[in-house]
Amino acid sequence: METLLERANVDNLIGLWQLMGATQAAGGLHCSTRWPHRCWHSPARQAADGLSAIECIPAHYLFPVWHAGESSRVLESALSQHGLEVGLEQLAMILPLEAYAPPPASARLDVRLIDSRQQARQWSDLCGRAFGYRLDVDVIDQLRRQADVEVLWAWGEGRPLATAVLYRTGPIMGVHQVGVPPELQGQRIAYALMCELLARAQSAGADYVCLQASAAGEPLYRKLGFQPQFNIRSYRRA
Repeated sequence: METLLERANVDNLIGLWQLMGATQAAGGLHCSTRWPHRCWHSPARQAADGLSAIECIPAHYLFPVWHAGESSRVLESALSQHGLEVGLEQLAMILPLEAYAPPPASARLDVRLIDSRQQARQWSDLCGRAFGYRLDVDVIDQLRRQADVEVLWAWGEGRPLATAVLYRTGPIMGVHQVGVPPELQGQRIAYALMCELLARAQSAGADYVCLQASAAGEPLYRKLGFQPQFNIRSYRRA
């Protein structure tokens, strides 16, 4: 059964997608109007309406199945039968900040807000190299202007090294788009950046930090004390 903290994780992610630009579509779906190319039901509607909405999922869009696995077996089977395949697998995770103790001091990064469209373009290029896909600069430029959103980049040795987005919803601080480009990976930049982000969340008075981890990022988040919540599998048309 979904807990309040599990719902808070989903609501934070959905809320960010809404700020990026979304419209109501056929089948009760919400769809991004551009990147990040997501369409979704809220968890409350997914079980009831997911099957009837499959044919309404646009090509090239990712459709997340919350709590993927045995509880969503029927929906996932139907998605596969309609020619959709898994395009992204993630693990929703959460960290109670009350139990978080900052690690011993290590290399510090200069974490800054982006504050112009030009910086939004540079940020998008850096984040795109980290994740291997193209971002929409207009979306990032719009996002940096939103209340409760911080579009951040980490600097070191006079250059930007990594990206992140923080989004506050009530007592929850969501961490998104933590990215380090391939040529800089393996230097503990992501670890140092996450320590800075957690300190920022604590200073802001958040009670919890949530995120959706890839398989590559999961070990880092577990090391920092994040607890697993549920699986997310996102489907798209083959």
